[in-house]
Formats: sequence, C-alpha cells, structure tokens
Amino acid sequence: MNEKVIIAISMFKSDLEKQEEEIELAIFDLNESLRKIDYTDATYIELRCDKSKHREIRDYRASLRSCLGDVAKQSSEDNEERFQRIRTQLIERFKSEDRWTKLVTDVRNWLDFSVSERYREDDEEKEHHTDSSGKSGGQKVKLAYTILASAIAYQFGLTHTEPPTLNGIHKSFRFVVLDEAFSRSDDSNARYAIELFKNLDLQLLVITPKDKINVIESYIDTLHFVSNSPAGDYSKVISVAIEDFQQKHRDTATV
Repeated sequence: MNEKVIIAISMFKSDLEKQEEEIELAIFDLNESLRKIDYTDATYIELRCDKSKHREIRDYRASLRSCLGDVAKQSSEDNEERFQRIRTQLIERFKSEDRWTKLVTDVRNWLDFSVSERYREDDEEKEHHTDSSGKSGGQKVKLAYTILASAIAYQFGLTHTEPPTLNGIHKSFRFVVLDEAFSRSDDSNARYAIELFKNLDLQLLVITPKDKINVIESYIDTLHFVSNSPAGDYSKVISVAIEDFQQKHRDTATV
C-alpha cells in the first residue's frame, strides 16, 4: 500500500505540473496573437504569468517535493518514511481542510497573472497592470476586452497550433455573442475590441444600436435589423448584406 500511495502522489504531482505547463504554453500562444494588435499607436499588450507568491501555494509545492524525497532511495524503510510524510503533510490535510485543498489543487492559483504594455519599437515595458485601479474608464475597458477575449480563446482551445478535426477538416467552436458591448465605449476602443476578437479568430454576432454600425461595418458581412410592433407583441428581422447597406447609405448621403 505504501508503494501504491507513493506512485499515486507522484502521478498527481506530475499531472498538476503538466496543467501548469499547459497554461504557460497557452499564454505564449495568446501573446503571439496579441502582439499583432496595436494597443496604442506605439504599444502592444503581453499577458504575463509568474509563479505565485502566495505562501500556502509555495508551501504546498514544497511539501509535494519533500514528501516524495529522493526517488533513488527505494528500501522499505525509505518508502515507509515517504508514506508517513505523505499521510501527515498531504492526505490528512486534504481530508480535513476543504478550503486549503481547493486552493492548492487548482493550478490556476499556482500562477500570478498580469498584463504588460510594451513599446513595439524595442519591446521595453511601458506599464505593468496587476489590476485596473488608477486607470481611466477607457483604459479599464481596453484591459477588460483584452482579458475577456484572451480568456475566451483559451477556453475554446483556440491557442492550439493544430485545432481538432472532424472527418479530416479542422473545426473548433468559436462563436461569441456581444450584446451591446460597445454602447458605452468610444469608437477607438470599440474598434480595438473588434480587431482583438478578429485576431483571435473568434466568430462574432454583435448586437448594437444603429449609431454604432459605423464602428463595426468593416468587420461584418451581414446586418440583421430587428424591430418590434408598438404593442410589443410582434417582431421581425430584416437581413441586409453590408455592401447593400453601405451603398444605400452613400445614395442617401448624395441626395
């Protein structure tokens, strides 16, 4: 039993470390896409993930290493000593401390995430953001869009170099609905967000007031105008190709 427990904990440790590595690789891939987008005229955004400074996380990782000890020592006495460390430092805490268990076994807590704004010319850091405090409304919106789009791309697995296939055809789910996401944004921030989603290969359905169509029209194929009856008991949808809409707008402007 000592041997099986030791093997199980060793595999558990390796699995957690693999999850951590996968997150770091995903951040690397996301940064490849983010680098193509101008955060400002002179800067781009880079996501950062560093080893957590949280004391409980650091202590837990140290316990994982110390419990297994020197794997070259495989005598029955070594295994018994190893088993007792695992029992007292890990298993008993897992059974009795639910909050601690959830904290230390969620690999996302092993990393501290932040955002670095860098100059495109020489890659020097301009600003480092661990949160949005002290930023203007527009800056907060841009940071929020960056984090949101990156998180969606990561969740959908769009950071993988080879997407999953179906019958030999690359397919992946990447559909996102934005419901009046730009109603309180200025045009430059709205365009930044659309460009961000485009570079992360996300397919968008944008729900927006008519006065924001000019911001997104160069990124869309079709407009769907939704209207309600005065009584609110009947609605209809009219679809218009973006080229037809733009031509009609030009014709109206020349009248």
